[in-house]
Amino acid sequence: MDKFSTKIYKDDLYSEDIDSIFNQKTEDFNDVVFENRDLAHDFKMYFRLIRKRIKLFIQEKKQKNFTNVIYLTLDCPPFTQNSTKEDFPIEYISQIQKQYPDKNIRILIPIVGLDETFKSSQKLIFDLNKKLRYVEKTNIDFKFFIQNRKQKAVVYKFPKLDSNIQVYGLYSPAFSFCKDTSAFTRLRFLAPYIKAARLAIKKLVKDDFSPDIVHCENIPFFLGGEFETKSPYRIKVLQTIKDFTMLDIAKTEAFWAVINLADKKAIKKLCNDKIIKNYLLQLFNLHNNKQVFNSKNCIYFIFKNYYKFRRFIDKGEEIDENFIFNKLNSRTLQIFPEIAYGEEFYFNTIMYSLKKADKWIVISQTYYDELFNNPDLSGKMFKHIEKYKEKSDFVLYGADMNKYPIENTRDIYQCFSLDNFREYRGKNKKTLIKELSDDRIKTNFVDPTLFKSAEVKISGYLDSFYESPLLLISSNSEIFANGVDIAFNSILKLFEYHKNIQVIINIKDGLEINLIQNWIEFLAKNRYINGRWVFIDGEINLPKFLSAADLILLPRRANLNTKDHYLAMHYGCVPVVSRSGILNDTIADVFDDINLGCGFKSKSGMLVKEDSTEIFLNPLMKALGIYQNNPSSWNLLIKNCLNKPCGWNFKILEKYNNIYEEIAS
Repeated sequence: MDKFSTKIYKDDLYSEDIDSIFNQKTEDFNDVVFENRDLAHDFKMYFRLIRKRIKLFIQEKKQKNFTNVIYLTLDCPPFTQNSTKEDFPIEYISQIQKQYPDKNIRILIPIVGLDETFKSSQKLIFDLNKKLRYVEKTNIDFKFFIQNRKQKAVVYKFPKLDSNIQVYGLYSPAFSFCKDTSAFTRLRFLAPYIKAARLAIKKLVKDDFSPDIVHCENIPFFLGGEFETKSPYRIKVLQTIKDFTMLDIAKTEAFWAVINLADKKAIKKLCNDKIIKNYLLQLFNLHNNKQVFNSKNCIYFIFKNYYKFRRFIDKGEEIDENFIFNKLNSRTLQIFPEIAYGEEFYFNTIMYSLKKADKWIVISQTYYDELFNNPDLSGKMFKHIEKYKEKSDFVLYGADMNKYPIENTRDIYQCFSLDNFREYRGKNKKTLIKELSDDRIKTNFVDPTLFKSAEVKISGYLDSFYESPLLLISSNSEIFANGVDIAFNSILKLFEYHKNIQVIINIKDGLEINLIQNWIEFLAKNRYINGRWVFIDGEINLPKFLSAADLILLPRRANLNTKDHYLAMHYGCVPVVSRSGILNDTIADVFDDINLGCGFKSKSGMLVKEDSTEIFLNPLMKALGIYQNNPSSWNLLIKNCLNKPCGWNFKILEKYNNIYEEIAS
């Protein structure tokens, strides 16, 4: 086995990282040389002090009239490959720049999905909107020290959008080989990205862009060694948290997580544990003959060489390093029981973001109000949410509906308006049901424009014989957060009650999930409901379905960042939703407001001890009752949906602008 050097690199990047672990202030090497105080040293010290004060004064002057914001996010279609989100924040930024043209907001995202052999000297070409586009390399490149070795990072500039928004991409071998952003929340990728992003933000001045504010979307800006201090570059931070229940992170190795997060209390606790000390010494002695006197020396070395040690991870416990690391992890989990849960890593980092950020916000007034009254919505974060309430706020979510025209578009079968929707929405429904009939599905003759790709699996079919309300469930595979199980159970109940309904269920990659697969198999065995349901595994052209369906079911448990309900109302599809988060903020129940009602809401949210299916069935049954027994009221519902203002209105944008002004001044 190779011997690894114990040499401690005398460079600023490494010393800063280690110093931050043990809460030491980084010394200027030139200051250390002058052991005896003399005139030259005093002059140099005072000159540096004056220079720093002048620099701080200039920075504070600039921050009073801010212009530059960098939006830090993991997801930004179409620039983030395999993205799972909608076009937020592109929509929000384009709208606020129209309203406030003096503000310059740019976006920074990680570049992911690259081969591990990719080098920054190569050309970077991405498939953007089904076109291969060259991504420009900037002159911003730097090195940083994390994951126990020096890493390189390079900033790229994506082609500008029609809205003139500049998106930067950050590349580094430390994280760019991650396959997609859904896996990016693992600490292994997130920690180096956040550190590299902090350095990149400082260096954007080379591109004539010096950020005053970092708007950080649902990821912890204060992650790694620096989270023990304020923002290292005197940049103001706005932390957006979409949903505390969605903050999770894939479980990683406990010992590495502790030393990489660099929590000084955790480090102290580790170093004081006799068993940990023994294992650290054993691991150190495997590769060194040098005598050590304390655990810190061992951690220096392990922190620097961790991945070199773990190269034998697949060979089992016969490798000495593996055996010792397994023992270290086991003992670390005993000392820090919360680390046994993957989400606890993220819990700690988000906690520091709440503490250190200048302001934090959520995107729903309902969710914001409930956070301070319902600990179930925030779990162990509850006490920290209360503690930092004074610097919290909410801003509602909007959507750019101009991208989804109803009239004169190929996205739907029959165009319609407020005046003729009664006739043409019905034609859309008949056409869609015909396309999803048994004959067309069996002969693979279904209209391909219904789908965004050819890789679609269809189970079941619809029968045009039935004249019944058409229900739509379109979700992703996050079963709990999206309330997929609630929707499924509600449909089964309606079938049991012999309700005259037809259902379209769309969940991409849903057949890979056992719960969904078992549910589909159960439906297929019940012949009496043949022709009343169809399941689509794949990406669909949602406007075609929304312009035909009567109801969309959204029993969300979580406060998800979604515009499905906006789109549904835009195409006259009436939403049935849980009374939670953004859905409660933006949908008026017809029984609460008979004049402007545009949907149906449950009596409460879904994070309750009661039976969620029973809670959701109540508004669903009301909706079916009005559809079948009161056509005029149903038409009024559709009309109210079509009239619903869904976009980024001035009030939303003004609140964002006020928050920027508040934290910058």
